[in-house]
Amino acid sequence: MATKPELSVRIGALEWERYTYARPADAGLTLIGSVRDGQQMGALAQTADGKYVQVVGDFLVPLSTAKVTKAIAKAQGKPVAPVFFAPPVVSTPAKPAPVVTIKRRRVFVLPS
Repeated sequence: MATKPELSVRIGALEWERYTYARPADAGLTLIGSVRDGQQMGALAQTADGKYVQVVGDFLVPLSTAKVTKAIAKAQGKPVAPVFFAPPVVSTPAKPAPVVTIKRRRVFVLPS
């Protein structure tokens, strides 16, 4: 039987900004970073009562506190470079302008 992939966490504002918006201080959520649990990805936040949730927009999914604590400790052990989704710049050689030849129109004159 296949095991479920472990939870992965990335810390920082650049991570959670992809999934949700900044909350006011009195909202009861502290945004920490991003979390990936299998195929589900979203912002990682901690509620006022200390529980961890995955946030996508305004939708909250509860997460296992033990798994998240372990993943946060693992994430803080190694720095993570920010990921930017800009496509690579590929330089193509400039194509010469097309040559356009305009031919004279032939007008047939019928003999009278």
